[in-house]
Amino acid sequence: MDTVTIYGASDDLIEVEGAIRDEFSHYGDDPALVTCSDGTALRVVYDTDGIWRVTPVARGTGDVTITHCAATDEDDTDRATITADRITWVACGHDIATK
Repeated sequence: MDTVTIYGASDDLIEVEGAIRDEFSHYGDDPALVTCSDGTALRVVYDTDGIWRVTPVARGTGDVTITHCAATDEDDTDRATITADRITWVACGHDIATK
């Protein structure tokens, strides 16, 4: 089983840790769409309160756990942890088309 955790950092970075480690630069008010090879899609946005919010958009084959940040947390980010048989890539973009 592979596990990755996705969360925000600073005001312009989306971090990926675990079986895959990387970071994506994300600027502006539009949400980012973070997708994984298991089919999971997450909407990640830096909100007006300065908190990174992570919301599931599409369910993949893995298990997804979202840990929500309270406004009083020092960390200022939600965290999504995805556990799947095999995670080979994570991508970050802005749009998704669904049926």
